[in-house]
Amino acid sequence: MVRATFLTPPLYARRLDWCYYPPMDKELDKPDHPANGGHFMVAVTGSGNSEYLIRWTDTAARRLNATWSALHVRDASQADGADQAADAASLASNLELARDLGAEVIAAVDSDVAACIVRYARIKKAGTLVIGKASHDDLSFLGGRSLMDDILRQSGDLDVIILRGKAPVPLRRPRPRPADSLRQWRGWSYAALSLLAITALGVLAQPALGYRSVSILYLVAIISLPFVCSRTVVFSSAALSALLWNFLFIPPRLTFTIGSLEDILMFLAFFLAAFVGGFLTTRLKAQESALRLRERRMAFLYGFTRSVARIRGVEAIVAFARDFLMEHLGLEAAVRLKSDPVWQPVNPASPDNPASPNDRLAARCLEANDGLADGDDRFYLPLGSPDSVFGVLYVASGDQQAIRGESRELLAALAGNMALAIERELLAAENERNKMAGETARLSRILLNHVSHELRTPLTTIKGSVSGLLEGPAADDPALRETLLAETIIAADRLNALVEDLLAMSRLEAGHLRPHPEFIYISELAGAAQLALGLDLGGRAIIIDEASKDAEILVDPGLMTQVFRNIVRNFVAYTPPGAQLRIKAAISADQSLINFADDGPGVPDRERPLLFDTFYRGSAGAARQGCGLGLSICKGIAESHGGSIAAGPSPSGGLQLTLTLPKEPTP
Repeated sequence: MVRATFLTPPLYARRLDWCYYPPMDKELDKPDHPANGGHFMVAVTGSGNSEYLIRWTDTAARRLNATWSALHVRDASQADGADQAADAASLASNLELARDLGAEVIAAVDSDVAACIVRYARIKKAGTLVIGKASHDDLSFLGGRSLMDDILRQSGDLDVIILRGKAPVPLRRPRPRPADSLRQWRGWSYAALSLLAITALGVLAQPALGYRSVSILYLVAIISLPFVCSRTVVFSSAALSALLWNFLFIPPRLTFTIGSLEDILMFLAFFLAAFVGGFLTTRLKAQESALRLRERRMAFLYGFTRSVARIRGVEAIVAFARDFLMEHLGLEAAVRLKSDPVWQPVNPASPDNPASPNDRLAARCLEANDGLADGDDRFYLPLGSPDSVFGVLYVASGDQQAIRGESRELLAALAGNMALAIERELLAAENERNKMAGETARLSRILLNHVSHELRTPLTTIKGSVSGLLEGPAADDPALRETLLAETIIAADRLNALVEDLLAMSRLEAGHLRPHPEFIYISELAGAAQLALGLDLGGRAIIIDEASKDAEILVDPGLMTQVFRNIVRNFVAYTPPGAQLRIKAAISADQSLINFADDGPGVPDRERPLLFDTFYRGSAGAARQGCGLGLSICKGIAESHGGSIAAGPSPSGGLQLTLTLPKEPTP
């Protein structure tokens, strides 16, 4: 044993009862040793001395610039809760103190408490384990001296500090709950009835079976007791069964004297077998309870995580978490994000709605990035990472019942998973905003480049024509003057069409485009489009199917004329002289189909899905005038009517545009 007081703060060194350290020359070289800024771990229970252990560990960690964590291990053999209610409030207070001091709080359930403590210390790479020394006044603290011995025996190269603590603080133990008292009495009653039944059966069957066979019946009863009784009941029943077998069955009967050496050995063997069998069965039952509890916790968290991973939207995640907590734990929940001061409300359907969340406590939780308790039935849990917090989860018991330690740990784990899901949605929304901002910037650059180019050409034409009219020979040449004026009109029409396209696109993107439908003939739309363009088709022809000329569709005439105009303009720009554009309509009971098919060069398959993108001009559009807005405007107008437009190959190998409109336009 080596006393290494430099590992402990001077103010507290005198309170050490004793310390166990492995050889220190090797330990000081370890990076996880507390002296090198490593990690402390303190074992915590509901004892009155645990508060002292927590504060001592916090002080030691601060002085050595080390991290620390607090571990509570519940004995699985007491998982029935019979002995847990007494110090549950004190345990919750101790764990809350550890959280407030900045420790990581860990809760576990295991049938081998010592092994679990050492295992978690190694998992957390703790250099030193701090435990408390049991006193005669509180033998339940950390399971008594045997637990301390087990920890020392299993510690290996782990440093162990055992603190005597302050003067024993008597715990004010609350009265056991009625359910716990009933469970205890039920266990004792079952054991008493079992032993009574075995004894009666043995008395009746002894003449036929012999007294040695009765011991087998007692062993069967002892081995079955752990499934319904506590460890104390099992061991008490094992001792009582040995005494009953001795007193009632082993000769001489009705005395505790054993007549033969063979019976003495058999009695001792029975006594040992009863205790060992009861102990092993109790341990097996405890491990089963621990595994079942662990499985329930894992199923709870896995079910929540799997479900929330498929949900999209912060509001949907919050609604699911609220319903999940109400269904599985009977708890109400609300969430407030840092960016939104409004609580997404507590379940209004509950008749026993708890008090509303406290904004002041929520602000403290956000600021400290740590959980806060408002009594023992309301909690505020931070949503975020250790470095940043973006919201608060408020949890309240709908029936004002205390939320105990296990439920608190489940809530902390659930809050972590919920934070990941909400953070995923927040990051996705931020990524979408960044993507939209980048796309807006890209479109702005494209728009500036295209518009500046498209404006420059007609403006140059207008300027040249006007200059020729004023200064050149055009003043005396009527034919030249007429030519220059015609070029000026064409350039002005190009400017007007460009401005109309830009205005239409801005209205579409702003959502301000509202169709005012009325019935109009398709032939009127085609004629109005050609007239508005004022274009010389250059030997090209627009042919309307005879059956479609008198077809009426319910559309906004002005907007649909713009669709026809843009399609005709593209036809003239991208097809050679002599090409034909055939327009054919098919009117059904629920929709109208209008096909525009030309016999030009067509569009490659890979480019067709991109034709309706803003500013897309295709491989054939680089050498032609235009901004790439025409078909995207057609798509927006079609969608504003509740329809669609698609591109495909025409029967003659050119391009075919199919405009689909509902019979009754969407308002």
